[in-house]
Amino acid sequence: MAERVTGPYRSYYISASARLVQTHESKDGQPGAGIYVGSVSFGQGGPDNARHFEALVDLGPERRFATEEEALTHVEQAARAYIDRLLQST
Repeated sequence: MAERVTGPYRSYYISASARLVQTHESKDGQPGAGIYVGSVSFGQGGPDNARHFEALVDLGPERRFATEEEALTHVEQAARAYIDRLLQST
């Protein structure tokens, strides 16, 4: 599993992670190729202040990624878009 914390972005720190999961078996009975699944959380107060990393971002429809970097990039962009919407509504 890969994880990175970036920020601050508009006073929020973003924690993005990607983990490799195995797909279903292929037709010849061999294990399927792995895919990456991404997740993200964000919060204020600094990257070492874990109690503030409680908000989860809806990533929309099910997403799967071919690489760890794709997953991390997508979920970080989703968090930034969510933060932008959050701050526009206040």
